[in-house]
Amino acid sequence: MKNIVFYLLFVAAIVALFGFAFSMAQETVPAGQKIFLESKCTACHSVNTAGITSNKKEAVDLSKTGDNLNTNFITRYLNKEVKQNDKLHKTAFKGSAENLNTLASWLTSLQSAK
Repeated sequence: MKNIVFYLLFVAAIVALFGFAFSMAQETVPAGQKIFLESKCTACHSVNTAGITSNKKEAVDLSKTGDNLNTNFITRYLNKEVKQNDKLHKTAFKGSAENLNTLASWLTSLQSAK
């Protein structure tokens, strides 16, 4: 009887440790990527390097945004304060300033492999 109890406790401990290790190993999604998805940026944009695709046929891929743009410019562009290629962004960002900065930082981190 004593051996059965120890065996069951051992199995329960293994299952608990496996569950804990599995939950810790889960890849976390960057906060900027979450904001990108929640703000429905995929209506016009994709980020192929992050596995984000748009249903729009002519979607602009933002996978290398950080190669040429900095956080300050992206923030101002999404607020329709500056132009890129003589055009303002189609829609102004509707979230908080904190979310906008997080999104802009994430977009800046998207760079081609060097």
